[in-house]
Amino acid sequence: MKKTTQQEASLTTVHTLLNKRINHPRIGEVIAEVEALGTMGQGHILMVTGPTGVGKTTLAHTLYARMLKRYQSEMAQHPGLIPVLRIEARATSETEFNWKLFYSDILEQLEGPMGTPAGVEYGVDPKTNRVYRPLGRSKNTAAGLRKKVEEALRARGVKVLMIDEGGHLTNVSETRMKRQTDALKSLSNCAGCQIILFGSYDILGVSRLSGQLARRIKEIHFSRYRSDCPDDCIAFEGFLQRLEHDALGYFDGLLLENAQLLQMNTLGCIGTLMDLIRGFISRAQNYDGVSQALLEKSLLTQGQHAAILEEIRLGEERFAGEQFRLPSTKRRAA
Repeated sequence: MKKTTQQEASLTTVHTLLNKRINHPRIGEVIAEVEALGTMGQGHILMVTGPTGVGKTTLAHTLYARMLKRYQSEMAQHPGLIPVLRIEARATSETEFNWKLFYSDILEQLEGPMGTPAGVEYGVDPKTNRVYRPLGRSKNTAAGLRKKVEEALRARGVKVLMIDEGGHLTNVSETRMKRQTDALKSLSNCAGCQIILFGSYDILGVSRLSGQLARRIKEIHFSRYRSDCPDDCIAFEGFLQRLEHDALGYFDGLLLENAQLLQMNTLGCIGTLMDLIRGFISRAQNYDGVSQALLEKSLLTQGQHAAILEEIRLGEERFAGEQFRLPSTKRRAA
């Protein structure tokens, strides 16, 4: 069946829509908390944690753009200024976190692509006019790169260092986790910048490793839209309504009609919801239109749902259980 011009226009619009990062109320709440705690300054680490698929990447992107806008006038006056830097703590096949790769990624953003490994000093032999590497201790070590990173962060005026995929840093034994976090705290102190770490619930508990970390780390919960909370249900439905409106009728009201089903199936996680909708659209293209059956085929399977639910349940219980509560006291009888 040949698509009408209106259908083709709607499909183009919906593809554009899904490639955009769409804000929602929970993102605004978390950003407000980050900005409130961000005034604590260097030496403190803000940890933004939440379930898989809650939308941490969109949050980080939105926060990054918002912070850059704040420093727009300063950047116009000083073209070399990089007040906010966003980096990913990349996972590798190695058993330990690769600090050299992490530092090299930071240097590449601050100094641009380098043809030689960061931190390695080279010279030119005046007799042969050939490049050589000076004898002596190499600076292409984790310690050498770390020193160069500190200098580069200060030189570029970096005030905030945002680190995505923080779980790759903390997915080690407790002893090593403490060292990793101490290294970040030290970097914040030496470079004079605020560090914001983004990760799933697996980064929880880092601040309990020592009294020093407990004082220096502040945890911020990026929670999902729970189906047992009326306000969350209203907000989730409002997000679907916005999608329906911006898609120019492409979904034919199916998202709103299935609001409860979608919230239950995705566990109220907007990132998971958007993945589901992308799959729904892909199926709809092959069948020349949306339908209830195609939407249901796009849902998480029981196995997927159960695995994510268990991870969320443990994470939420752990986060709630670690909130400080004053011990109950009873008034003494006179």
